[in-house]
Amino acid sequence: RVKGKTNDTAVEIENYEERPSWAPNINFNLYRGSVELVYNEKDTKTWAVNEIGVESYLRGLGEAGNNNDEDYLKALVTAARTYSMILYLHPTKYAGRPYIMGDTSADQVYKGYAYETRVPNIVKAVEDTRGKVVTYQGNIVVTPYFSRSDGRTRSWDEVWAGSRAWLKSVPDPCCTESTLWGHGVGMSAQGALYFAGEGKSWDWILHYYYTDIEI
Repeated sequence: RVKGKTNDTAVEIENYEERPSWAPNINFNLYRGSVELVYNEKDTKTWAVNEIGVESYLRGLGEAGNNNDEDYLKALVTAARTYSMILYLHPTKYAGRPYIMGDTSADQVYKGYAYETRVPNIVKAVEDTRGKVVTYQGNIVVTPYFSRSDGRTRSWDEVWAGSRAWLKSVPDPCCTESTLWGHGVGMSAQGALYFAGEGKSWDWILHYYYTDIEI
């Protein structure tokens, strides 16, 4: 396990390459916290595992760009923080593997420290909402989000088994002429951007897409 000397020291995985097409001179191979190489007998793979606190993790969240609306970013990072905490509190999704969350859209896109340095507005949104999570009847709950609806979001039971009282179908007025992009459950990114542009606050947006929740 390798750990930075301070909280602001990044660990580099030298032989890992992830360069975005829009900036091939950047390599997303820097991480806060510690990095450990772990061989997992169950899938016979060696994993690079980044162990990091949730607030530091969110600073490298790759789910949005730096130029998005402030209230949209606050809503997004709060939903992302909540989802992260659900996987921490209930680490069953990757049972038998040496991590509790992946770094792709199967969970949440995470690009680490090299991305963090390019997105000060996301970092600010994390700091401004520090510790804020979505709850329902006093419990932290799963907060799915997706790219775009076709005019309405989907309830949990339309897409997955069972039901979740806070995940009901709601109108998504800016997307009536669009096609569904994503699973459709929870917060629509395009809808949230629209509401933020209309002057709605980040907590209003979360209350709109997640029914009867508290923050």
